[in-house]
Amino acid sequence: MPDSIPTTSDIVIIGGGVAGLSTAMQLASRGASVTLLEREQLGNGSTGRAAGLLGQLRGTPAATRMLMDGVKVVAQLEERTGVEIFVQTGSLRVAETPERAGEIRDLVEMGRQIGFDIDHMTIDEVAQRLPYMQTDDLLDACYCPTDGHLQPAELVSAYLTIGREQGVVYRSGCPVRDLEFSGGRVCGVVTDQGTISTRVVINAAGPWSYLVAGLADAPLQTAALGHVYLTTRPDDRHPVDRLSPAIRDRHLRLYSRPESGGLIVGRYGSEVVQHDMGSLPDDFDMSGLSVRPDDLHVALLIDATKKRFPWIDERTPMTITRGIMTFTPDGKPLCGKRSDIDGLFHCSGFCGHGIVQSPVIGVIMADLVLDGHTDYDIEAIHSDRFFEHPELQTRPDIEAACGQMQAAYYGRIEDGGVGSTDNTSEGEPTT
Repeated sequence: MPDSIPTTSDIVIIGGGVAGLSTAMQLASRGASVTLLEREQLGNGSTGRAAGLLGQLRGTPAATRMLMDGVKVVAQLEERTGVEIFVQTGSLRVAETPERAGEIRDLVEMGRQIGFDIDHMTIDEVAQRLPYMQTDDLLDACYCPTDGHLQPAELVSAYLTIGREQGVVYRSGCPVRDLEFSGGRVCGVVTDQGTISTRVVINAAGPWSYLVAGLADAPLQTAALGHVYLTTRPDDRHPVDRLSPAIRDRHLRLYSRPESGGLIVGRYGSEVVQHDMGSLPDDFDMSGLSVRPDDLHVALLIDATKKRFPWIDERTPMTITRGIMTFTPDGKPLCGKRSDIDGLFHCSGFCGHGIVQSPVIGVIMADLVLDGHTDYDIEAIHSDRFFEHPELQTRPDIEAACGQMQAAYYGRIEDGGVGSTDNTSEGEPTT
C-alpha cells in the first residue's frame, strides 16, 4: 500500500526528472516543505536516457558561469554522497570545413577573453589522443580539459539522497489530473490519490510539461521531439579509454563520449519526430520505445557515425537508445514564474541539456520561488518570453517552431544565448 500524499505542502513539484529533483533538493535545503509528484518512476523519463555530456563554454559569459557553477554544485553532491557523478574526460571539438574551423577560432578566442581553459589542438595530437577516430580530414580542433560528462543515475541518486535528508516527500506513480485556482492564483494539485493544498506549483514535467500548463489554460512553448543515439560494445580492436575526450563534430551533427569500454554516438539531424504526449497512457515507460530495423533515424545516425568512426557500421554490436526531448522555439529552457498566474512556475524545455543544467537550475528556481529573484542572468530563459508572441500560442505553431529549432540545432552557428543553439553540453539525447 503506497504512502498517502500530504494534504498540504508549501510547494508541489510536478515531474521527477533531474530538473524537478534538483529544485526540490534546493528548496527543501532552505526550509520549504516540498512534495514532488511523478507520473511513473523517478528519473525514468528523459533523464533515464541521457548521454550527459558537459561542455561549460557557451555563447556568453553568463551562460558559461551557469554551467561552471553547476560543476561546483556537483562537486558538493559528490562530497556529501561519496559517489562519482562528474567524469572529467575533457572535450574536443573538431572541424572539417573552413566555416566550422572559424567557429573553433571564435570559441577559443572567447574562452581566452574570460579566462576559460581552452586551446587549439593539433590534428596529430588529436590522432594520438583518439586513435579510434578518423582525423585525416580535419582542419582544426579545440580542447577543454575541464569538461566531461555527468552520470545520470548517480546524479538522480544524489538528488534523492540529499532531498530525503531535507524532508522532501516523493510520490511516484502519481499523475496529476488538474490544478485548482482561487483569486488568480494556484491553490491545489489534484491527483488520483487526493488533492494537495499549496500556494506554489512548479511544472517540471519534461515532455509532458505543456499538458500541465494546459491545466491552467496557458500555452507552453515546448514540444516533445524524438532523439536517438547508439552505444557500441567494447571492442579490443578499437579500445575506448574511459577518460577519452568527448567529441563534437557539428558538420556531421555528431556528439560522442566513452561509455563502459564502448562509445556513445548521437546525432542532431534535420529530421524531426513529434510525439503527442497526451495520447500516451499514465504508465508509459520511455525505455519501452521500440526501434525498427529499418528506422530512418538510426540509419542516418550510423551513416554519419562511420564517417567519423569508420569501424562502426550496421554490423557493429551496439544498443540503440531512443527517447523524447523537450524543445523550445529558440533552443533555451523556460524557467520562472507565469506573470498572469500567481504561484505557477515553469521549469522545462531544456533541449537536451537537462542533466548538465539541472545542478544550477535547482538553485535558480529556489531563488525565484523563495526570494522572488536570482543573481543569475535569466532574461534569455525566462518562462514568459513568448507571452506576447501571437505566432507561438497554438500547438501546431509551437510544434512547428520547436521542430525547426531541433532540425537546425547542430546546423547553426552559435547565437550566444543562455542555453543557446551552441549545443556544447548535450544533456538528454533521449529518443
